[in-house]
Amino acid sequence: MPANDSLTDATGQRFTHGDDIFSLVSHTHCYANHILAQNINMPATLLEYPRWNNFIEEVDKEYAMIGISAFPVHLDMVMKMCTYIREKSPETKILLGSYGAQAFAAQYDEETKKKYVD
Repeated sequence: MPANDSLTDATGQRFTHGDDIFSLVSHTHCYANHILAQNINMPATLLEYPRWNNFIEEVDKEYAMIGISAFPVHLDMVMKMCTYIREKSPETKILLGSYGAQAFAAQYDEETKKKYVD
């Protein structure tokens, strides 16, 4: 996928791709994550597609639990995120969800899974 193609822009990349000035741009929100965050009995911070500096700023707060929801194409970034969490906040439990969790389970051996994800 070219560097300027957004994985979260279904309208511009799939439905109106190549329509020149008539191409539309959209952003896919993580609705399930918002629903989960609003229905747990504790404060939650939700970052949608965060920049790296925003992500590390939150991890450095040493939350008890961090959940990562991702698509399989983001698996390299998920591993980078998990590595950073383990280094900076080793007591934090890491939960992995969505299709990225399925890709993670299929891609890595048991030792790697236990090392990075709870």
